[in-house]
Amino acid sequence: MKLELLDLVKYHEHQIASRSLSKKLDLKEQLMIYAFDQGESISQESSTQTKLLEVLEGKLEVNFADGTKETLQALELLTIPATKKHGLLALEPCKFIQLEL
Repeated sequence: MKLELLDLVKYHEHQIASRSLSKKLDLKEQLMIYAFDQGESISQESSTQTKLLEVLEGKLEVNFADGTKETLQALELLTIPATKKHGLLALEPCKFIQLEL
């Protein structure tokens, strides 16, 4: 199945939009696509699963509980190990996919 990822979620002023792609693609893993307006964030969280984040457009900052940060731009991929606390901040309007393995 072919999907136009950038068309699957739209930006909304001062909001975060998301959509699960797991059912549509018949995946048992959790695959989400997000659209963050500039300045929108998700506070520190962790998961029992390893996460892969790939930015499709824009710029996303991933900040870790130990104070380190990674900035991702379009077509950059970051692996976040299971149980590692992290938060997300859109430095500019940003769309990205998140896969939990």
